[in-house]
Amino acid sequence: MILKIPKSIFLSFKDFYKDEGIFLSAALAFFSILSLIPLSMFIVNILITFTKEETVIRFVYNKLVFLFPDIEIHMVKEIKKMLMLKGINEISLLLYGIFSIQLFAAIEFSLNKIFKAPKKRHFFLSFLLSTFIVLLIIFAVGISFALSYIIRLSGNLLIAEVGFITRFFLKYVITFLLIFTIIAFLYKFLPNKKIKTSSILLGSFITTVLIEIAKYLFAFYVTEIIKISTLYGSVSTFLALLMWLFYAWAVFLYGAELINNLERK
Repeated sequence: MILKIPKSIFLSFKDFYKDEGIFLSAALAFFSILSLIPLSMFIVNILITFTKEETVIRFVYNKLVFLFPDIEIHMVKEIKKMLMLKGINEISLLLYGIFSIQLFAAIEFSLNKIFKAPKKRHFFLSFLLSTFIVLLIIFAVGISFALSYIIRLSGNLLIAEVGFITRFFLKYVITFLLIFTIIAFLYKFLPNKKIKTSSILLGSFITTVLIEIAKYLFAFYVTEIIKISTLYGSVSTFLALLMWLFYAWAVFLYGAELINNLERK
């Protein structure tokens, strides 16, 4: 499989455009705008209910910050205020979960198109699967939070040099593994087609690395090349967020094309 990577990387660019990856990425960016805050609030409130730890808010917020380029930090800070809202009732929490599920239905549609799934799932099965993915993400975030909590407590007892390693591990390694895990979940469970786990793991790793690289390239592009703040003024922050979500989903769908090519004989 390793020998197939160079050829697959080239073919995946071609297949991305052939499968209308540009339009699919735009659709996923739109659904992300609608679902990002409800999904984040749903995850936070579920974890607070089980852990009784309000530090979950800061943890989820820090992971959101890692997902976005530096130019998006101002807008992401507004999300933190929403995550800290108190007194959310069960009905509101249920609605947050339902709204967030719409995003995963759109991801399922896009992946089915790329992986050439023979048929679509029934609506009810698709809804159950999206709910299952949301629960898996909550579980992954919860495990990451518990691991970070344990490491942070241990790091307080260590010397400064080891403390630096601990901070690096908490900020970058755990976050990278969390994003990698979520991407692997999406590739594994959402397409209505059986895919080898080895291909998914390799494709998820490459996708996660490419998203991290894309963050810095995107920040340089919008600040130094097109100078978005000068061009669009007060709406530049929101537009940059939308553009970033589009590019991030394009990388995600390219990763799906890569997995698809790795699967071919």
